[in-house]
Amino acid sequence: MPNEVGDSTKPTRVRYLVLGVTFAMAFLLYLHRFCMSYAQTYIREDLSISNDDLSFCFSAFFLTYALAQVPSGWMSDRFGARIMLTIYILVWSFFTAMMGMTAGVVSLLAVRLLAGIGQAGAYPTAASLIGKWIPMSSRGTASAFVSWGGRLGSGLAPVLTAGLIVFFVPLDTSPLLTEETLLDETAFVEKLDKAALNVVPPDENTQSSPLNADQLWCETAAFLSKHGGSHIAGLNELIESEDTLVHGPIEGLPIEREARTLLKQDSLTQAEISRVNRLVLEAAFPESIGKLYVQGWRPVMFTYGACGIFVAAAFYFVFRNRPATHPWCNDEERALIRAGQPAPATAPPDDSGTPKKLDKPPLREMVTSRSLWLMCVSQWGSNVGWVFLVTWLPRFLLEEHSVPLVERGWMCAIPLWIGWCGMLLGGRATDIAVQRIGLKRGRVLPMMVGRFLAGSAYLLCLLHPSPWTLTVLFGIVAFSTDLGSASGWAYKQDVGGNHVASIHGWANMWGNLGATISPLLLNLIVKHYDWDIAFLICAGAFFIAGFACLGIDASIPIEPKAKRQSM
Repeated sequence: MPNEVGDSTKPTRVRYLVLGVTFAMAFLLYLHRFCMSYAQTYIREDLSISNDDLSFCFSAFFLTYALAQVPSGWMSDRFGARIMLTIYILVWSFFTAMMGMTAGVVSLLAVRLLAGIGQAGAYPTAASLIGKWIPMSSRGTASAFVSWGGRLGSGLAPVLTAGLIVFFVPLDTSPLLTEETLLDETAFVEKLDKAALNVVPPDENTQSSPLNADQLWCETAAFLSKHGGSHIAGLNELIESEDTLVHGPIEGLPIEREARTLLKQDSLTQAEISRVNRLVLEAAFPESIGKLYVQGWRPVMFTYGACGIFVAAAFYFVFRNRPATHPWCNDEERALIRAGQPAPATAPPDDSGTPKKLDKPPLREMVTSRSLWLMCVSQWGSNVGWVFLVTWLPRFLLEEHSVPLVERGWMCAIPLWIGWCGMLLGGRATDIAVQRIGLKRGRVLPMMVGRFLAGSAYLLCLLHPSPWTLTVLFGIVAFSTDLGSASGWAYKQDVGGNHVASIHGWANMWGNLGATISPLLLNLIVKHYDWDIAFLICAGAFFIAGFACLGIDASIPIEPKAKRQSM
């Protein structure tokens, strides 16, 4: 092929562009995967579903994601990463957008199942293209960079999702209640009647004491008893009153940040007063008054889904299946990429649209590989423990510590941000460890250390520290998990030959079966026991993952014997 970049002897840097678009893909992948977790309060209310229903929807994604790993990886090996990953991005983005069209648990379950299928091929394909585009000496670092893109997406998902939900419910949105937004009116009236018996006239102490739910129940009961009419009409009159319901410190209620910000202003418009009053009533009566922000979660899903079109187009434009067929890549860069890599046993697909013959995945070798099975066990245990951070952590913070939406978003995001450091450090650590102590021990050391640290952090959660201290502990979990992620990717590239995507998919399948049972299991435990038992289970899963790392050996390739001898 003619060199279209000139005769320069300096290698081009097309491989970095390839890494860049793969990074963008990974970012979108995790943003779409976990945005539902941080909108779960509003999804549950809007669709009238329970936490049990939600746990099935969380697990449904991971089930199809797990089961489609090997077929999706094989299709990328067979037809090429360029066309298949572009299709995968468009498919999962479409079903992310379709979440905004769901009407109940059945349709939500369906789109999550289909989104899982769409996402299944993303990381196996990414692992394969790294193996083809990155020199062997930098595989760990490159894998960490792409994995970091995913963690960046999951780490920004809480803050972006919370911020966009608020953005899509502007100030001119009506704050008034309707029959649909007065939840369980019978229970509301019963509690209101009890509160009416405790109504006392306000005095100076009441005016300066911290606002709390009991106080607001009494004041609301007194107001409604004077104005008569329906409860909805009375509450709307209270919302539209000329002054805010807040007449003292507000530390006693989990009021949303928007209301707290407005209350700091010297003067408020009538629309701002009504907005504050609605948010205050929501905080005081969380089981009785629907959330104003429930109107914002559907536009967020449409917005996220639309982003997939741009990422898919960028990937298709920049990427080629092999350096040899990329018009921007010169011979020097191709030689640099090939250095230290074994010759391929079969020809990979080209970019002409005509797939070339590629053997089926080495299923016998995969099933009989003790090392690969231990990798599967390690990924299974890690996912059981880690998935809590991106599924039930928002619920835990709300139920146990009454953390408002925006603060809850930050407390969910910060642990994942701490994990970014582990991801980048782990990639460099495994490359250095391989150079100094060999391939076998250098690949597993970051994984093993990380798993044991994560399990220990979960055990410290049993001491019931403050929400911000818990945030730090969850950050240690994320950091420790991500410390070993690049090692896992590099292991599959080391042993996979021409079947990296299929082998990566096999291990990911078992790992995500762990992610499948985690939401269901932890929801069941919390429902019948408490969060402490859930943390014990997460810790135990990480310890199992750590011990499994002891038997993983990246120096043993997973290839049919005949091919191994011919290489």
